[in-house]
Amino acid sequence: MSSLPEILNNFSPITLAEMENVELMNRKDMKYFFDRNKLPEILEQMSADYKVLDINGTRLFNYRNIYFDTKDFFFYTQHHNKRVNRYKIRIRQYVESNINFLEVKFKTNTKRTLKSRIKIPEFTEVFSDKAKEFILQHTPFNPEDLVPTLRNDFKRFTLVSKKLNERATIDTDLELEVPGNKRHFSNLCIAELKIDGSSSGSKFKVVMRDNLCPEVRISKYSVGAAFMYDELKQNNFKFKKLQINRIENA
Repeated sequence: MSSLPEILNNFSPITLAEMENVELMNRKDMKYFFDRNKLPEILEQMSADYKVLDINGTRLFNYRNIYFDTKDFFFYTQHHNKRVNRYKIRIRQYVESNINFLEVKFKTNTKRTLKSRIKIPEFTEVFSDKAKEFILQHTPFNPEDLVPTLRNDFKRFTLVSKKLNERATIDTDLELEVPGNKRHFSNLCIAELKIDGSSSGSKFKVVMRDNLCPEVRISKYSVGAAFMYDELKQNNFKFKKLQINRIENA
């Protein structure tokens, strides 16, 4: 079987500068997860309709993430309870380019995702004065009340439609880490389709449907925290955890 980098070489490339036209900081998201064994067939069906992000010959990239929450896991609980107008705060490193961002994501009551971010010099759990100011400007939360709660690393490639204003990411090799505990998911793929309007005509949606990958609500932070913190309320995540465990243990 061909490796993932070999399969991605079947796609036409798109540069980072070209992809800025579909940055989609204000967007609708659709998410999916599935067994990695389906990935070669899925990508073969998409190769004619999408380009893949290519930076200096690299198409599969490493991401490192630190997620923040309140001590009582307010962000997690909001997501678990399906609240709208909720926030997510993280620091992300694009490993190959060694670029770091502090990012705030806001999910509105119209199911749009608004993303704001600033570049920061280090991948660190400590907020600088500039980072604290950014959080105060973009959220109703005091940065002094936020603590790092989850490390979340993965590999990602990005597909950009040749016809529509949409792009999709597929994440593999998810690794979760909290103090004293680490877990790696080698068979799980998590996909996210990002669009600025209607998804009508999206080949990505068609391929997901044809390969029996239904759209789901999933957050790598919230489900990851549910896996790593047994004491958290997680009734609404139990079925997703069961499905993911089945994929991993297949």
